[in-house]
Amino acid sequence: MTDFSNYINNALRPNITEDAIVLDLFAGCGGLSLGFEAAGFKTLGYEMVREAVDTYNQNLQGECHNHFLSVGFEYPDSEKIDIVIGGPPCQPFSRFGNQKGMEDARDGFPIFIDAVKRIQPKVFLFENVANILGRHKNGI
Repeated sequence: MTDFSNYINNALRPNITEDAIVLDLFAGCGGLSLGFEAAGFKTLGYEMVREAVDTYNQNLQGECHNHFLSVGFEYPDSEKIDIVIGGPPCQPFSRFGNQKGMEDARDGFPIFIDAVKRIQPKVFLFENVANILGRHKNGI
């Protein structure tokens, strides 16, 4: 097991080689950012859970801010951001939840779309559950 752990730690060791900045919304502990950092990108995260922010900042090279996001939030240095990624909370859409979709206060989909519209990144990646398409079909 130690050999595998060492392999993973070396394989995912960040070596920032790219100029593009990746903005990670709903960053959690940095799972999506970790992959981008391993590919050579600098990351900037936003997360509302303090413990997740602390974990991100302790284990990744990028910086994560403890902030509750909302539509219209002004991201610092947004002109330098080329990639927007994020995994908003899935509870509003999960087949195992209440499936309130856009009626659920935890719906981060509008925040993510607002950020993409205003920042106009070259690339964006949105991660969530399969049922999000069914719950947002009338809102897109």
